[in-house]
Amino acid sequence: MNIVIATDNNFVQHCVSTLNSLLINNKIGMHIYLLSEGLTEENLVIIENVIKDRGSFLHYVLIDKNLVGNLPMPQMDSLSHITIATYYRLLIPILLPKSVTKVIYLDCDVIIRKSISELWETNIENNAIGAVYQMVSWTIDDVKRLKYPLQYGYFNAGVLLINVEYWRENLITDKLLNYIKLNYNEIIYHDQDALNAVLYDKCIKLPCKWNLLSIFFKKDTINITDINDGQIINDYADYKKQLVSEPYDPTIIHFVSKPKPWNAKCTHPFRKEYYKYLVNTPWENFKEPKPIISFLYRISRRIKYFILLRKYPDII
Repeated sequence: MNIVIATDNNFVQHCVSTLNSLLINNKIGMHIYLLSEGLTEENLVIIENVIKDRGSFLHYVLIDKNLVGNLPMPQMDSLSHITIATYYRLLIPILLPKSVTKVIYLDCDVIIRKSISELWETNIENNAIGAVYQMVSWTIDDVKRLKYPLQYGYFNAGVLLINVEYWRENLITDKLLNYIKLNYNEIIYHDQDALNAVLYDKCIKLPCKWNLLSIFFKKDTINITDINDGQIINDYADYKKQLVSEPYDPTIIHFVSKPKPWNAKCTHPFRKEYYKYLVNTPWENFKEPKPIISFLYRISRRIKYFILLRKYPDII
């Protein structure tokens, strides 16, 4: 099984949590292709040990940052956690050995709780990718912005089953980069926009368990339907059926957008899963930050200070 994951030094902690969750729950030898513009020796050793200790193999792929340096990075607060590394997945066919014909791509904000062998064995012959589709109120707006037929919907790129051989044979990387160049000002969600715009009709719709987005845990998601000019475009009947049970024992959790589980305001019902897979790593004592408590503590200290100042003015 071939896994591709991308990170920089700022995201190594989260990458390690994702890798641990993958390897602990999938006890088979995997080939992990790590894409990066460069990691410190310390961080690379940490990742290497996590992978080797679980009987898998690390392939470190160093990327020339100039390959993606001019790609659009919209300045939105909700996207501020995303770095240029998000575009690395578009380069997979030219970065990996010719012998690699299929991979599973994982973002570093996902947790894998069960076997993914069924995902790996999914047949995507004659298609470019397999992906889970989003269910949000603005899907129609995104599809219109990207100018492809509404009925195809919009998939999330955080977990992808990629037919690398198809990409090479059909020059998909070139098509994706060309689309971004020609539609630079229309790009909001980085490479995910390009993937949807170019591969909308070459994507296998995967069961939502393979990429359980944060919105899938919300009760009102069951009411979402894509409507345009009074006509139902997508009712997501298949996903709605799956969401009756999947959120209670999820297979792959994707902590989409902010706050992330390592942020204080995260209310995701499975946020503790992130910490579970930091055990036996340099971050096993990492604690969820508590800025509100910290703020109240500083205020209380300041109040005590002024009380003492009024009572004992000569000590200052």
